[in-house]
Amino acid sequence: MARRALAPDRSSRTIACVTRERLEDLTDRWRQRHEERRPSEAARPPADADREALALRSFPYRSVTPAAYVAEHGAAMTAFTFDDARYADADLDAWILEVGRLLREGRSG
Repeated sequence: MARRALAPDRSSRTIACVTRERLEDLTDRWRQRHEERRPSEAARPPADADREALALRSFPYRSVTPAAYVAEHGAAMTAFTFDDARYADADLDAWILEVGRLLREGRSG
């Protein structure tokens, strides 16, 4: 099933007539619950092979700083959970941790 994009002229409505405000409230509640359950940096479990491969393919950690990545893509990143796991590649792991930190910092103030 294809998702419908939000129409710019209907900024207070989204899919199935859920208001944007309600959607933002639900997203904020999810983020709060996720943060409460998020493991500490040291207790993060290793990423499974599929997640590790996806992160390696998806993130330009060798060529773009976390700050530049968040500046360009952060507004579109509703939920970022890649930093819940630990990655075998130490550079990728550090980059993902910093992206997560910057995203949380940007949302909190």
